Amino acid sequence: MKKYSYYPGCSLHTTAKEFDISTRVVMEELGIELEEIKDWSCCGGSVAAGVSHDMGMAMAARNVAIAQKQNLDLLASCSGCYNKSARALKALKQPTEKDRIMAILSEMGVDVADYNIQIRNVVDVLVNDLDIASRVKKPLTGLKVACYYGCLLTRPADITGWDSPMFPTSMDRLSEICGAEVVDFRSKTKCCGGPILVSKQDVAFDLTKKLLDEAKSLGADCIVLACPLCDTNLELRQSDIEKQYNVSYNLPILYITEIIGLALGIKPGKLGMNKHIVSPKPVLKKLGL
Repeated sequence: MKKYSYYPGCSLHTTAKEFDISTRVVMEELGIELEEIKDWSCCGGSVAAGVSHDMGMAMAARNVAIAQKQNLDLLASCSGCYNKSARALKALKQPTEKDRIMAILSEMGVDVADYNIQIRNVVDVLVNDLDIASRVKKPLTGLKVACYYGCLLTRPADITGWDSPMFPTSMDRLSEICGAEVVDFRSKTKCCGGPILVSKQDVAFDLTKKLLDEAKSLGADCIVLACPLCDTNLELRQSDIEKQYNVSYNLPILYITEIIGLALGIKPGKLGMNKHIVSPKPVLKKLGL
């Protein structure tokens, strides 16, 4: 059985519990063992780096160091945590940056000199390492999905490198393997406005609205993603956008692990699908679940 150290990050223990739950359940079903990183801490996201580049890198590097101590490749579901962790690992292999980061880690009580682990995203592992096709029990026949990658999942290429940074297809392929119809979502890598939701809410809402508009115009039954921050804009703020622009979407936003779980025959409740703000019931009804 393949084993990874697992970094859930802050969002998957709070606002994105369904992503955490479905990741764990699906990976177990597919024979992947996840060992949660012991005493993990926030990766710093984009906020810490705005205060101090080195401190921001060190916050993410701390989790990488713990995973190295466990001698397991680190798997992150959240695209933001994945991207930040991958950046930290790259920095730890650059002599000029490594010394500064190691000095901060030393003050944190973490002392790891050499790194040979990899940072993996759950989508990367699902599409490149596993045979999901042979495990599908309940094909998602008739379900039309718009796959949304956002800014951090596949770029920059020198950090990720497992899918195209501008025209990714990994979630499209996974959805098709599960029997769903993938719509031609041209905005799949455009920003949803998540990083500026607080400082420039109107701009963020406009960016998110354009994504919802396109998915709706294509007849998508749901948007599929792998980023809790994108989910916040597309799902949690969906009703606010509907009120502000006098429109109606009622468009479910699902994590890629959830639709894979359904195709594997896992019950919606076991995947945590009862935790969504926008009800996934229309999707489940269409699938006869």
